[in-house]
Amino acid sequence: MNVTVICFGAMREHLPEGARDNRAELEVRDDATVGDVVDALGAPRALAFAVLLDGAQASLDARVSEG
Repeated sequence: MNVTVICFGAMREHLPEGARDNRAELEVRDDATVGDVVDALGAPRALAFAVLLDGAQASLDARVSEG
């Protein structure tokens, strides 16, 4: 599935090539978690200390959905 990732601060350095501003589209497996998305970016999980998923605070174990 495809997800949109918006990164701030040091996390921006881990956005893939072709990212626009602080936003990128990533393809992840259907049962991916926020932590899996961080891993897909190649970022250390310690950098993801403030995470919002669809506008609500979330943990690295939260499942992501399409979009």
